[in-house]
Amino acid sequence: MATLTVEITDELKKRLDREVAAGHFKDNSALVQTLLEAAIRIKWKEEVDKKIDEALDEVERGEVLPWNMGDCASMGREYLEQRRNRKASS
Repeated sequence: MATLTVEITDELKKRLDREVAAGHFKDNSALVQTLLEAAIRIKWKEEVDKKIDEALDEVERGEVLPWNMGDCASMGREYLEQRRNRKASS
C-alpha cells in the first residue's frame, strides 16, 4: 500500500482522533482513505451534474440537433476519407 504524507491542522487532527476513538474507524488510515474516496465521488458527481446541466441548456437553446440513424456511420466514412486524402497528399 502506498504512503501519502499530508499536513493538517491540529484541530483537524483532534477531530480525526475523536472519530477513531469513537470506534467509527479502525485507525486514522482507514478514516482518511474513506474521506478521500468520498471526496472523489462527490467531485465526480458534481462534474457529471454540471455536464448534464450544460447539455440540457444546449438542447433548450436549440444548439444541438438530434442524431438520426446512420449519422455515426456517415461521420466515420467522412473521417476515413479525410485520413486517406491526408495520407495520399503526404
